[in-house]
Amino acid sequence: MSLFGRRARGNDVAPGDTFRKAGTYGGEWVVERVFEYPDIPPHVRLVERNGARAMTVAVSMLFDPECFQHVRQASEF
Repeated sequence: MSLFGRRARGNDVAPGDTFRKAGTYGGEWVVERVFEYPDIPPHVRLVERNGARAMTVAVSMLFDPECFQHVRQASEF
């Protein structure tokens, strides 16, 4: 399975994918980089679309509806 090709499952992410953070001040966040290490679950670095903030979260958190909503995949631009 490749995170940079076509998505075989719903929880795959790639640089350029966009997510909306849940909550009043959510905003849109874009996947900048995917981190895959052998000893921890996959993580991503997110950058705020209209700001200077960044954060690193587990991929599983991106697909938790209480945390984020998937807005679009990079291939949809």
